[in-house]
Amino acid sequence: MFVNRWIETHAQIRPAKVALVDRVSGVSYTYLDLHRTSRLQAYRLASLGIRAGDRVAVYSQNRPEILELLLACGLLGACLVPLNWRLAPQELAKIVADCQPKIVFMEPDLPCEGLQGQSLFSLQSLEADAIDLPAVDPSTPLAIFYTGGTTGVPKGAVLTHASMQWNAWNTICGWGLSPDDIAPVFTPMFHTGGLNVMATPLLCLGGTLILPGAFDAPRALEVIEQERCTLVFLVPTMYDMLHQVPGFSRSRVAHVRKWISGGAPCPKTLFEAYWNEGVPLIQGYGLTEAGPNTFGVSYEDAQKRSGTVGVPLPGIELKLTDNDGREVAVGQAGELHVRGGHVMAGYWNKPKETAQVMQDGWLATGDLAYRDSDGFYYICGRRKEMFISGGENVFPAEIEEVLLTHSNVAEVAVVGIPHPKWGEVGRAYLVLKQPAKHSEEELLEHCQKVLARYKIPKEYVVMDSLPKSAAGKVLKRMLMEEARV
Repeated sequence: MFVNRWIETHAQIRPAKVALVDRVSGVSYTYLDLHRTSRLQAYRLASLGIRAGDRVAVYSQNRPEILELLLACGLLGACLVPLNWRLAPQELAKIVADCQPKIVFMEPDLPCEGLQGQSLFSLQSLEADAIDLPAVDPSTPLAIFYTGGTTGVPKGAVLTHASMQWNAWNTICGWGLSPDDIAPVFTPMFHTGGLNVMATPLLCLGGTLILPGAFDAPRALEVIEQERCTLVFLVPTMYDMLHQVPGFSRSRVAHVRKWISGGAPCPKTLFEAYWNEGVPLIQGYGLTEAGPNTFGVSYEDAQKRSGTVGVPLPGIELKLTDNDGREVAVGQAGELHVRGGHVMAGYWNKPKETAQVMQDGWLATGDLAYRDSDGFYYICGRRKEMFISGGENVFPAEIEEVLLTHSNVAEVAVVGIPHPKWGEVGRAYLVLKQPAKHSEEELLEHCQKVLARYKIPKEYVVMDSLPKSAAGKVLKRMLMEEARV
């Protein structure tokens, strides 16, 4: 049940096996190397005063040091907090204020206004002395992943040694992973998708990870081909870009036995584009608060049962409920609830928000799904107002809060609308104080000061008034329906 013991075990029984290939630096790490560098990181943390229970934040693109720090935190009973380098400084400040890390490590070439920290690269001169390691319980927090919130306040999902172990085991068994598998990590490690979809399960098993650097579709195809990858996980936007690379063909990537799309719904047309090439692309589903891996499906069933995410992985219980909490019948949509050892311990410092989504071990996902008579599940919508743009969760309330600070905005409602490349983008419905002075360019500049690019609405619609209920609440469902006409 202790994540850091994976590497210790593999360092003993397969020391020369390649654990990690960093395509940016050209350096490969065996399991013995990774065990040694993670111990060095633990020594560095201990020498800097990190103790059990402390948070260690890291602000970096995908690099080996993030994995080393995760393992080092595991040894010391500390907790890693990967920071989203796509966020605006004000957004990062909220997260840092919430988790209060004792130290922040930063990639030197990735500056951030207002964020101070230590250099991520400083192991060369270290030699690990003996470290007094504390007793660590499986329920000890190991990582906090921030998901944002419908109120604009970020929430940190706490994953423990045990929950990350369960996610790894569920994935290994349900997806049929092997120590011979090789997987690139294209999605950012500040998301659970970067660390926990493929990376931690393969490290648990003794497989090989490839860190390709920033995603670039032509280079991604080269990496998959040259490294002879056997597993690939991407978000739909990445899959769309990859398929458009000149020369993309099944023959170049024939060694890949499992292609998984996640992070957002994947259009049927994109699936068919891959299937027509003979590429076995399937739809995954998960969320930060649960694993994230939840379902498994074969390529054959993915083709026969259009849109299915499959059946629950081993060790996972599911139920679908109506608005009154009663389980729904086969074929009927209900809110998806998940229970299992892979579910988060709760939201960091937010007992009220935790209680709202967790009861008796069941996690209410806010997503709507139905299951067919054979037990296959289909995700059919989201109860929450959140939408997903390019694999990133976007929460309308956060954007509305920013737009309302503009001097000419009286009222605003933001909804997600379909987009052929990004899956969904934001559309802002505005009531202006002085409509004649409306300027989209000015609104864009206003948002760019405090919001990440993917959160900024791509469309603006000026209205005389927003639709409201008798109680004065904006009827977003009407706007969402209008947006999809």
